[in-house]
Formats: sequence, C-alpha cells, structure tokens
Amino acid sequence: MDVHRAELDRAKLAAMPEDERVLLLLLAHASNELNVLTKLILMIRKDAPLSPILDHVESGQTFILMRLLIGKLHEAWELFRTRVQSNRAIATTYVPKLGAEASAALQALNRHFGQGSTLTTIRNKISFHYSDKDNLTEANLQQLAASEPLQFYLCKTVGNTFYHAGELIAQLSAIKQTKVPTPDPSDQRSPEAQAFEVLCGEIITVSRNITELFGELIAMLGEGVVSQVTTEQIPDGPKLSTFSLPYFFDENDALPPPPKGRD
Repeated sequence: MDVHRAELDRAKLAAMPEDERVLLLLLAHASNELNVLTKLILMIRKDAPLSPILDHVESGQTFILMRLLIGKLHEAWELFRTRVQSNRAIATTYVPKLGAEASAALQALNRHFGQGSTLTTIRNKISFHYSDKDNLTEANLQQLAASEPLQFYLCKTVGNTFYHAGELIAQLSAIKQTKVPTPDPSDQRSPEAQAFEVLCGEIITVSRNITELFGELIAMLGEGVVSQVTTEQIPDGPKLSTFSLPYFFDENDALPPPPKGRD
C-alpha cells in the first residue's frame, strides 16, 4: 500500500495561532483513538465460538471496547464544540469552507447531540465512571431474568479472568439507555436485542460523521504547515476480515522467564 508521509514544518507550525495549532494536534490525537478502537471492534470473532464461555468473554470484550468508543465519540464532539463552535475566529474561518460531505456530517452531529445523545448518557453513567449514582447496577440485577446464569470465569492468570456477571449487568445498563423506536410487532427479538441494534447503528453513524468532519478540518488546518509530502510503499497488512481478537491467551506465555543459574 502507498503511505503518504506529510512532514510538518516546525517553523510554520509555530507561526500558526495557538488555538489553531492546538486544535490541529488534538483533532489528530482524537482521530487516532477513534480509528484504533473501531479497528479493534471490527476484529470480533467471525465464526461461531467453540463454547458458551468463549461466546460470553469475547462478546463482553467487544462491548467493553464499544463503551470506550462511545465515550471517545462524546469527547470528540466536546472537542469540536468547545474548540471550534465556541471559538468565533476558528468557526467563521473554517466551518464555511467545509465540503458537502463534511457539512452534512456536521449538520447530522448537531442534530444528534442537540436532541440528547444516548452516547452521552452512556458515557456519563457507565463508560467512564464507576460511581453508579443512579444505582443502575442494582436495578438491572433485580430485573435480570431468573434463568440468566451469573458467572465468573477464573484462571490462574489475572489477564484471563473474566467476571461475566459484572459485564452482563454493565451491558444491560448501557443498552437500557438506548431509545428504541416503536417496536415492530413482527420482530421476535427481545427488547434488549432490538435496543442493541439501534445502539450499534447510532455508534456507526456518529463515528462516520465525526471521522469525516475531523478529517477535513485536519486537512484545512494542516495545509499551511506541511513542508513536503513523500510516498512510501509498505507491505499490505493482513485483511481485517481475517482477524479474530481472542480474550484468552496462553498462560505460560505470560509467565516471567525462570531466573538464570549462577555460573
């Protein structure tokens, strides 16, 4: 694949207004985190799990990454709101120059977050905080079906241990924050399954819009500070569709090497 290396000129970067310089670097920082989390989520197992335990831990791992992405999407919007929309000089200089796709993305994001975002609610109540001020843990435990097993999967290596009962309740707490349209009578899935599908669609849409908006802003802000662009060919990476992100790893591989004997 071709990788285009854009060299930032330090003198030109230093000559930028501080607000623009900081914004450029923060947009790049946020975009990197969104890209990494999105790719990890796309690495979920494609084939059927070999056991219910694998199903539980790998699904739980994916939902943990999703909650982190939800929080980062909220924070990315806050970055744009506080450093672009609330900065008159930047807003009047760059927002009118956005192309059609980035402008449409911005309009969609304004509508989404302006009407009260599910992502913001999950970020504030679940993703980034353990205080549980609304007592969601107890409420969802009491509403859990009696037939639903509550399990911990314990291993000698801490990194392989998975407390599934805690993750199950956290999932329910997040899913129940999702606003579901009028249910389809023909849909035989549980309300939780329907809400999860709505939540996934919301995450994908917001992530795509923020990525589009930030990418164009980075291009505009960086245009005047790039000194040169060179292209380098690197080997193609493996196909993302072939990845499967496991939860369990070889415990022997995690052990420190035995101490060396004295001569």
